[in-house]
Amino acid sequence: MAFEAALGMERLCTIREIAEKAELGAATVHRALKNRREVHPETRRLVLETVCLLNEEKIARAARLVGD
Repeated sequence: MAFEAALGMERLCTIREIAEKAELGAATVHRALKNRREVHPETRRLVLETVCLLNEEKIARAARLVGD
């Protein structure tokens, strides 16, 4: 998990985390997030769905910590 020391809080997902979860290369994830033409629409959709999933998991984990 990435930690943003200047803000004192955890950042949302990184390109590396997205790539690992989606089983893609980091460069492919980067191109998909930059909306490059050479990325297949299905791959772009997979990347965006993975981003949503990872961010939801992190937000839910943070909410549980605050609730304790």
